[in-house]
Amino acid sequence: MKPGAFPWAVQLLAAALCVALLTSCSTPDPSAPATATASPVSPPPTVGERGPAEGWVGDDELTDTVAPAAAPVDPHPHDPPTAEQITAAVTTATQVIEGWLTADQDRRHQMLEGVAAEALIAAFDDPRFTPAAQRQQGPTHVAVADQMQILTRHRLNTGDVVDVTLVLDPDATHGWLAVAITI
Repeated sequence: MKPGAFPWAVQLLAAALCVALLTSCSTPDPSAPATATASPVSPPPTVGERGPAEGWVGDDELTDTVAPAAAPVDPHPHDPPTAEQITAAVTTATQVIEGWLTADQDRRHQMLEGVAAEALIAAFDDPRFTPAAQRQQGPTHVAVADQMQILTRHRLNTGDVVDVTLVLDPDATHGWLAVAITI
């Protein structure tokens, strides 16, 4: 045997042995008993014979066929709000604008109750406050929205554009509370 030929043969044999071992590990042995890896499946409910006999169970009466409800998933703060949240925020913002533009101070306070922060309501309690606009003109636009805060934009009949900042508040009338109005 030549010097240096032996290590080459050993390397070839080792490689063939590794391939054989890997193949045998990844291929299931047909003679080996099957093991259950999934959760056990319960047998389907039995249905009695159909007929006029009292006590038989019909296909529409099975209760085991209802799938369990999925567990609620907590939203991530950076996820966009749901359509329902956007609708509730727009409703709140529109109500805030209507209340804010009301000339009667007592009526304004009533309209803002439950949709605006107390500090914002108090800012409009000055009897000298008289809104220049009378109403919103056009639709409410959502400028910025996330799970915790939404900014809506409103055009008034004077041409001014007003932004309403809303924060998520489960105790508020619609689930959102106005904390700022910016002209």
